[in-house]
Amino acid sequence: MSGTSVGGAPHPDVLREFVRLGGSVDADFEPEVWIEDTPLGPRPVPPALQAILAVRWPDGHVLRTEEDGYLMTFPQLVDTDPMLEDRALFVIAFSQTTQYYWVVDLDDERPDDPMVHDIDHGDADEGDFDQPQRLSALLATLVSD
Repeated sequence: MSGTSVGGAPHPDVLREFVRLGGSVDADFEPEVWIEDTPLGPRPVPPALQAILAVRWPDGHVLRTEEDGYLMTFPQLVDTDPMLEDRALFVIAFSQTTQYYWVVDLDDERPDDPMVHDIDHGDADEGDFDQPQRLSALLATLVSD
């Protein structure tokens, strides 16, 4: 997938970071009907976010933060809602080192490059709800081994 963000495609900035990190989304990726239960009720997972979550990495790849070397699992789905918020939150990644989740709001108006909140898995009150960053910006802080 390349080019501009149209329909169900991730934003070009997200795709650029996937390529830099060695990942890709299959050109023939097709979104499906995907509904998640949230504290605000059922929400569809937008096609662009589904494509982001369909990224494929080379065998044996490792993602980590460039600054601290913290290991990241992306994508990482969670079956339950680990947050204590009345928002349509959805976990997309997990830091194996710091035990923080990367969480998006399924009501985000830009699912092709959603705002991501960095939330402590054990205490939803200790999260970055006030200063989220675009996914592309957070991916830019990672390196791949």
